[in-house]
Amino acid sequence: MTKNLFLGLLCLLLGTAAAFANDFDRANGQFKAGDFSGAASAYEKILAAEGPRATVFYNLGNSYQQLKRYGPAILAYERARLLTPRDPDLLANLALARKAATVAEVPGPYPRLDVALNYLSPNEWSWLVAGSALFLGCLAVVCGAVKLPRRWVVGPACLAGVCIIAGATALYLQRVETGRGVVLSADAAVRLSPFEKAESLGTPGVGRIVRLGARSGDFQYIEVPGASLSGWMAGKDVAAIEAGAPR
Repeated sequence: MTKNLFLGLLCLLLGTAAAFANDFDRANGQFKAGDFSGAASAYEKILAAEGPRATVFYNLGNSYQQLKRYGPAILAYERARLLTPRDPDLLANLALARKAATVAEVPGPYPRLDVALNYLSPNEWSWLVAGSALFLGCLAVVCGAVKLPRRWVVGPACLAGVCIIAGATALYLQRVETGRGVVLSADAAVRLSPFEKAESLGTPGVGRIVRLGARSGDFQYIEVPGASLSGWMAGKDVAAIEAGAPR
């Protein structure tokens, strides 16, 4: 029975992988044929069915960039960057999309710290913490069974401890990603209150990175970093970068 269950799960996984590959290939074919709108829709469907995948987000961003829809393109690239922060092609295309949208990334108060934090993805930081903790556990077991020279233990143990502290700190600081969003349209207005007819305070610009706050009905409260602009924006005009963040 266990063997049959294992074979069933294996077949299911292989079938899912094959379905993803087929859907991805079809979407790529649409992109190569110049059907960028169809390709974008296909990539969106894959993400809805399969969950976050860096390659799909990247290709989705490329599709929207070809359609000159720079807000959704920047959003897709930013979501891909959460998964593969060091991909040179991704970073280059993100820069091109920002240039086309005439919007610059506003650096935080500590740019060098931001670079260090975002060198690894949240998943990679998590693996670093988990791997270091596992190494310490194994080292403790070995030391309990075999007496090792002190110099063989102290150095590796300290390095693992530093990795755990650095990884945990990075994950804590990266929590700010859940509060970041992208403005999707050029005429998206920030309003004084969460109503369509409320006074407009200004337009941040398509592709602008904003901070997300509370939600009221169909409106999202936002703050624009680097500008004295904050208020309510229609939910359809802004989207969270990280899944699970307020929309």
